Amino acid sequence: MSAGDGVTGQATVSSLDDSQIRELIRRFSLHSKETQNNAHELFAEMRKSCPVAHSEEHGGFYALSRYQDVYDAAHKPETFSSFPVTIPPFGNPTPMIPIEADPPHHRNYRTLVGRQFSPKSVASIEPYMREMVAKIIDDLAGSTEADLAKEVAVPLPLRAILELYLGVPEKDWDMLKDQFLYMLQPDPEASDEENQERSMEAGLNCTKYFAEMLEDRRVNGYGTDLISDLDQAEVDGERLEDDEIFGFCLVLVPAGFDTTASVLSRLLLMFAEQPELRSQLEAIVDDPDKLDLAVEELVRYIPPQPGVARNVTEKCTFAGEELDEGDRLLLLWPSANRDPEEFPNPDEIVLDRQPNRHLGFGSGIHRCLGAHLARLELKVFLQEFLRRVPRYHVTPGQEAVWHTGNTWGVKKLPVTFEAWSAN
Repeated sequence: MSAGDGVTGQATVSSLDDSQIRELIRRFSLHSKETQNNAHELFAEMRKSCPVAHSEEHGGFYALSRYQDVYDAAHKPETFSSFPVTIPPFGNPTPMIPIEADPPHHRNYRTLVGRQFSPKSVASIEPYMREMVAKIIDDLAGSTEADLAKEVAVPLPLRAILELYLGVPEKDWDMLKDQFLYMLQPDPEASDEENQERSMEAGLNCTKYFAEMLEDRRVNGYGTDLISDLDQAEVDGERLEDDEIFGFCLVLVPAGFDTTASVLSRLLLMFAEQPELRSQLEAIVDDPDKLDLAVEELVRYIPPQPGVARNVTEKCTFAGEELDEGDRLLLLWPSANRDPEEFPNPDEIVLDRQPNRHLGFGSGIHRCLGAHLARLELKVFLQEFLRRVPRYHVTPGQEAVWHTGNTWGVKKLPVTFEAWSAN
């Protein structure tokens, strides 16, 4: 099964000539619709001719496209700092923990929340996850039309992180979702300064909200949520500062829902555009081992993030390029995951692909803390959705609407269903 030249799930775009490709690489940006629409054509050219490509956007940065280079950079935290983790930066004055923390502090921070996201802890919430998916499908049942991005892809991971991990009341879910999307999905038509101002304001609003939650826990008693755990935790014998707790929250919420929502939304669009993929998944959905392999392949093919940034801490030579202290790198997970040097037939979905050393969840010390949770969400979603929801197509006269930014996904997916089963 092959993808088009653009982002998986979008319509194939016309091929670009060499000069157009060079120009788009020169202006490469994860916030650009042109970059998104031509992503895999650009990635292929970058891997071939300029694996350490330079973009003039956002003050200038280098983009790594080959699997081995991306992997190696992710495993050199002493040379490539994770603060800031985006290009352009969010604008936060202190690192967001633990994703923007470097060694040696990073390990201590990550250990604080590692238990809640361990395979054993995640497995324990499967019944609740299945209830969440069933409720979402129940709300859809019998509908002629729906927006699957709004009604399926976002609510599931959003509810999982806010309800199961943070204990946020339902009345506040939409407010927090909107604020975090301001941070994660900048307006591609606005300037970096305008987007940064909006992001900082949204971050401040979320911080105020979590400060109120923290004060409530201290006054009325701790619960089993992460904020309660963090306020009672110690690092090297010292309790966390409030700003450190808020830093955790500012990472855990968007990382806990927007990345998974990105994968779900694109997968839902693929079901409409590539019904043969749905048929292949339906044939294995009741086989846990085969489904596990399929989930890994889907994450390789449509990784949750298009890339993360690193900051060069010292003058060095990397992948043949002379880098100076302060230079910025962008590690392109999707390009690495399509590198033919690592993956045979990389532009095809091979549901039983083995081995599959994909970088869909990142790599190195910052490998996605919530990878086990994301796998569970995708697996339970596929099992329940494919069994109960009829086939559908994008509603005639409408179209899927994509967003760019620190995740790439579908923010509007209007579909029309075939007849629902009486069951």
